[in-house]
Amino acid sequence: MKTSTRAFAIGVAAMLAGCTTISATHDFNPAVNFDQYRTFSWISDHPLVDASAKASPLLQGKIEQTARDLLSAKGYRFVDNREQADFVVGFGLGATDKLRIDTYPATYRGPWHWSAGHDVTVRQHTEGRLVVDIFDVRTHQPAWHGWATTTISVADQRNPQAAIRSALTVIFANFPPS
Repeated sequence: MKTSTRAFAIGVAAMLAGCTTISATHDFNPAVNFDQYRTFSWISDHPLVDASAKASPLLQGKIEQTARDLLSAKGYRFVDNREQADFVVGFGLGATDKLRIDTYPATYRGPWHWSAGHDVTVRQHTEGRLVVDIFDVRTHQPAWHGWATTTISVADQRNPQAAIRSALTVIFANFPPS
């Protein structure tokens, strides 16, 4: 029994170690009546309007398809002609290399005595951001802006589809605003 409990604990720890937190937020124009929106299109033939130089050009298709699936699941219908849509969608993508430095008092060195030194840990990671902008076609004004930020893992770099779906799912959870 101890072995199965230990194996379960190791499995849960491995799953949690592989998880990254996606932080998402949004902003919107309160004058827009989102209840009138039924159809959408892309803001241009290349809706990934702001991509990092490091980003693969194949990401645009993956982002488009995932966004289309998620918006369709919410009841919106995609139309090819953006002038016939109620709103258009554009994307931005970027990444920033981050460095985190933490210092701690060095280990305890005997009775009633701490050493004067410090232990230092340095962690380098890449923080990615995916941005979604929605514009009202009739007024040509911004209607909604959502974005998600997360640490990009090596697995995300190798197979970005799962990370894209997770980020867009979190972003679109707040669209339309209530």
